[in-house]
Amino acid sequence: MRQSEIIKYYSREDIQKEIVRLSQGREVIATFQNKSFGKRPDMIQFPAEVKAIARKGATSFHASEERWLDPLKLKVESSVKELDNLRSGWDFVIDIDCKILDYSKDAAALLIKALKDHNINCYSVKFSGGSGFHIGVPFEAMPKQFRNKNIELLFPDAARIMAEYLSEYIKSNLADRMLNRENDLRKISELTGKLREDLIEDGEFNPYSVLEIDAILISSRHLFRMPYSLNEKKWLSSVTINPEDIDKFDISWAVPANVTKVNDSFLNPSKAKENEINQLLVQAFDWKKREALEKKDTKIREDIERSFAIEGRITEENFPPCIKLILNGLEDGRKRSLFILINFLRSLNWEWSEIESKIIEWNKNNREPLKIGYIRSQLNWSKRQNKRLPPNCDNKAYYLDIGICKKDQLCSRVKNSVTYSFFKVKGKSKRPKPS
Repeated sequence: MRQSEIIKYYSREDIQKEIVRLSQGREVIATFQNKSFGKRPDMIQFPAEVKAIARKGATSFHASEERWLDPLKLKVESSVKELDNLRSGWDFVIDIDCKILDYSKDAAALLIKALKDHNINCYSVKFSGGSGFHIGVPFEAMPKQFRNKNIELLFPDAARIMAEYLSEYIKSNLADRMLNRENDLRKISELTGKLREDLIEDGEFNPYSVLEIDAILISSRHLFRMPYSLNEKKWLSSVTINPEDIDKFDISWAVPANVTKVNDSFLNPSKAKENEINQLLVQAFDWKKREALEKKDTKIREDIERSFAIEGRITEENFPPCIKLILNGLEDGRKRSLFILINFLRSLNWEWSEIESKIIEWNKNNREPLKIGYIRSQLNWSKRQNKRLPPNCDNKAYYLDIGICKKDQLCSRVKNSVTYSFFKVKGKSKRPKPS
């Protein structure tokens, strides 16, 4: 693309206005024709600056995920403490990268659904300009504090954990969708240039062998391509698109000459409600903690099963008070309770068909039932995971906050709802038979 065409593109007032809108409070860096980057730190405050920088040879513009009190006070050698003191917020931006556009579309569609599953509606989507997508949730959707820390201090850890969790959340459905698209693993191998054996992990197709959802690269002062910025590799525009149009997206939409309207929806604060991202934060951090404790959890499970030597399915009469209260139906905490129920029933040797039937029955008792699609996605996701215990009794975010911790005498002897049921069954087996 000739520099005169690039200058003409960035001379458009609507594109300048959108770049400036998203530049507020951010570090903004330009990339130039010779592949060099502009000095850091830098920022853009006025529309005319976009054209002026393009005249100097700029080809694209990149902004920080973090928002700063004063971006110009950033230094290359800034310490973590200095960065924390300067950071006023951060947006959650998921970067989908794959050389096959259709696979990126599959991942984007599933990530959008996953955000909806977690009651997030302020998400926005833009094409990367290459063959991927960026999905964003603005800082205004976050709580002021999370787990006794100011939310602005939780970058990049919180963003990484949410990205990792969502990647795992959609993994099985993404694999199915990609396989259904091609009907053959060999086709995926041919399209990506990867050996078939490199696509397999633990006997199953691993979609992340050909597609990446950026989690590791999320770091302080990490930059993303700004909306309507050009991509130097393909000379396409990073256009903002309607999330509902992901499956219909065509590369022709991003040809600069075809960009006739500019949409200001990407990371637009006006679309967000405070605390909208809360459920995702809670579940992502809980998942990360469970993942870290999985080996320990496996040992605890083995110790429990060895100590109690319980075989077969444990029936409802042996459930603890908290589980019985959940089964009566709830007004709040339904999604967290669903997670408890799935893992509890699975730990008590219930068959999947029984678990599904019980949960469908339970959902009808809730004051406002969960959507059946969400329940099925959680069940399908859990089937792909190793068997694990439900959260321990002292997990405040679950039993206490939901209001289902109503202890009886046996509760004082246990740390987990599963142990309660094992104790109860074992106690019955030791009772003397009537003469």
